[in-house]
Amino acid sequence: MALVARHAVSHRLPAPRSLVTSTPRLPRLSVRAFGVGSAALFLVLLIDAMLNPRAFFDVSAMQAVQATEIAGLETGITAVNDVTSSTGAVATWAIVLIGLVALRWWLPALGVMTLPAGGIINYVVGEFLVARTRPHLAELERVSQNPEERSFPSGHVMGAVMLYGFLFVVARRIPYRPLRLIVQGGSLAVIAMVGFARVWSGAHWPTDVLGAYALGGLLLAMLIGVYQRLDAAVGSLPFVHAAVLPHDEARPHAHALTSLVLFNGDSVAKVYTPGFVPRALYWLAFQAPFPYVANRAALDAAMHRRNLAGLLTAYWFGSSRVARATGVVEVDNHLALVSEFVHGGAPTDHKAAKAFLRELRARFEEAGLPTWQIDPRQPRAIDNLLETADGAYKVVDLESGLVSPLASLRTWGRAVRRGLVPFYDEVFFDVTRAYVAREEAAMRVTLGDERFAELVATLDAAETAAVAWHATEPRLWGRFVRGVLTGFGVRTWRTRAQARLANSHERGVAWIDRAITTWEREDRITSEEAATLREQVAAPTFQAMLPYLGAHIIVSVPLRFPLGSIVRPLMVLGALGVAGWRRLRGGIDRDAWRVAWSIHSPLVVVLSAVPGFGSFAYLAAKPVRANRLLLRAVTDAACQKVPWRLYERSNLRRFVARPVPSSVVAAPIWATAKATAAPVAVERSHAAPSWWLVGDDQLAPAECWD
Repeated sequence: MALVARHAVSHRLPAPRSLVTSTPRLPRLSVRAFGVGSAALFLVLLIDAMLNPRAFFDVSAMQAVQATEIAGLETGITAVNDVTSSTGAVATWAIVLIGLVALRWWLPALGVMTLPAGGIINYVVGEFLVARTRPHLAELERVSQNPEERSFPSGHVMGAVMLYGFLFVVARRIPYRPLRLIVQGGSLAVIAMVGFARVWSGAHWPTDVLGAYALGGLLLAMLIGVYQRLDAAVGSLPFVHAAVLPHDEARPHAHALTSLVLFNGDSVAKVYTPGFVPRALYWLAFQAPFPYVANRAALDAAMHRRNLAGLLTAYWFGSSRVARATGVVEVDNHLALVSEFVHGGAPTDHKAAKAFLRELRARFEEAGLPTWQIDPRQPRAIDNLLETADGAYKVVDLESGLVSPLASLRTWGRAVRRGLVPFYDEVFFDVTRAYVAREEAAMRVTLGDERFAELVATLDAAETAAVAWHATEPRLWGRFVRGVLTGFGVRTWRTRAQARLANSHERGVAWIDRAITTWEREDRITSEEAATLREQVAAPTFQAMLPYLGAHIIVSVPLRFPLGSIVRPLMVLGALGVAGWRRLRGGIDRDAWRVAWSIHSPLVVVLSAVPGFGSFAYLAAKPVRANRLLLRAVTDAACQKVPWRLYERSNLRRFVARPVPSSVVAAPIWATAKATAAPVAVERSHAAPSWWLVGDDQLAPAECWD
């Protein structure tokens, strides 16, 4: 938002004072236990009310309550019923809300505004879940069938619990103890009396009242839990203006609507401390804290965005018309955006200043830059301008303090098409890049090659920082808009699937090559064997299998169990079906069909349904099974994907991934005389038999040379 003061007079402004205090917090455990207990009690009573017209003890309990006779009891009950009735409850709710607003207790006022939601819940329960009707004093044994007189739960009681219970909690912030005790005592009295009054008057069964107490207690516990969390975070903030940060009053400074601006010679540091409304609006829009307070990525994006705007204005007007941002620093443990100090004052001619803003807004919009801070329709936009000694206007603040819908239809269209709704200091980078590309020749002439390169680098940095900033926030509304535009993925599934599968062949080759490289690095195969395996992988039959292996690896990333175990077998059967159809139509010959059958075999279909390992089911295809050494290498790589390192912890890897023995091994039995005492050295061979002579007349099993 715009600065409250100009640079020249900023040190004369007093700091705004906060008029609110935080509510002392109730123990979180007690609030949670209260809510859980209320939920359990309400569930029991709700089930009973759904099954029975009244509880077994309702009649006797009501008779006992109505037998109570105390002087003045009827007058008190009438007063309580009036206060908690529909008219009285609404009037009390309005008075409490007005009082909280008058005290500037914004967060408690917001909490009171949510209380009508409890009435809606109470109505839904009584109207759609429970068919119990109200008792009649004259005929306690007869249940009325009038559908207009639903009885469970009592709306008077539930509303009183929520309103006066919340008022009891909020009263803890009243500094004057006698007044605090009066408010809290009166709240407890109303809550206690309303249940007795409803039963004594014959308006509700006792279990209707107990159910209302339980439902009201559950909703109250939830409200208190949320309220206390918000109160701890923003309860002490002013409504709109920035909160007060400790600072040296003798040091030149200014107070903006959402920040404290500190002047330090040739630089200006802006520390954001927005009030309740700016934070609430931002949270409602993006479900995240106000970004410029503690989000370093957001401040980096603001810095690069401002410098990008400055370079573009230098192209438009011959010199930069935006105060340059120089960095993001910490000031007393708060992040601050630092920019250059601009010597100037308020515009002397408001009409000329607004004309400049209109031109600047049009240029910003053409280049895809945000316009809120310099839009002349925005009341404080002109306060963001300083007029320098040479009569030029310079923008000193481009960072918004509020999420605002004020923008042109063109900007709204851009935002909707890109799923950036709502928007806040958004740069449409594709529009900006297109503009820079279109104006490149003229920019190089005006700015020179060096400054043009700086502009491109600043644009890249701004986009990188903006992406990092947006990644830290949920932005649910924008996700929803993008979902609507894409049919929540339905319209684009084919394109996305084709894009994912486009590099399936490369993924398969890369994965097998990594398996071979791993074994070579771990001395499980020799370099000659690794080269031989790579030659075999390059064979046409093997290459025909690789796209399917890569496709399974790709689709298994987004499709977790059980979806992956369903989709992968369907993919194998689909590929086999396509090959069969082509064979029937004469599109492929008998040999090609046999190759397809060897790749998409029934064994592959079965294994593809196995959770986890199914991603590598094509390892069971004949082109892989035919080479046992390669099968062991890729099986070893696949088994390492088993969760919780079960493959390594079970010691199965030592059987699958055996290390390379010495290059000099014992001779085969037929190559050595029986009387030879020592084994004869021969070169290692894959055709070696499975038994070796290791001593006098002793045979031992050899390694299996695949």
